[in-house]
Amino acid sequence: MLIERPNPDQVVLQAAAYQLDGTVKTTLTSAVVRVYHVNSAGVEVEDLSPVAMIQVGTTNFWRYKWEPASLVVGQYFAEYTLVDPDGATFVGSEDVAIQDFSVQSDLLLVKADMELVRKVETGRWRIDRTLDQMIFYDDDNTTPLLTFDLKNIDSLPDHVNIFERDPA
Repeated sequence: MLIERPNPDQVVLQAAAYQLDGTVKTTLTSAVVRVYHVNSAGVEVEDLSPVAMIQVGTTNFWRYKWEPASLVVGQYFAEYTLVDPDGATFVGSEDVAIQDFSVQSDLLLVKADMELVRKVETGRWRIDRTLDQMIFYDDDNTTPLLTFDLKNIDSLPDHVNIFERDPA
């Protein structure tokens, strides 16, 4: 499960019950969920104490709507304990990742900027002597990526005594 922002108003935790043969199981004695994370010292910290889940109609799904006081960006775990009428117990877990996509989008922009720098530093470039321009090409070596007007020390167009490059 991926949650797109820190401190969500609610998190819907859901488990599905199945027989060993893969068919749906619609009766349970109990269905319980708890949520925890592991702190930087490696210690398990409980964020939601074990709480009973409610069956969704007559389906094989059990659900709990959690309204956490606060959750920071990080990795959490939802642990489900399902007990059937025969006493068989199933314990499973689900990763719950809390991410702040506003931070992620900033990281994506940095990645895009780094990709542009890589292309400029490692890709093809050419000085067009008729236009007094330097052209940097994309990875295909034909698509112009960036174009700069080349100028001499007097800020006049030049392709021999280049002192300055100016974005075209």
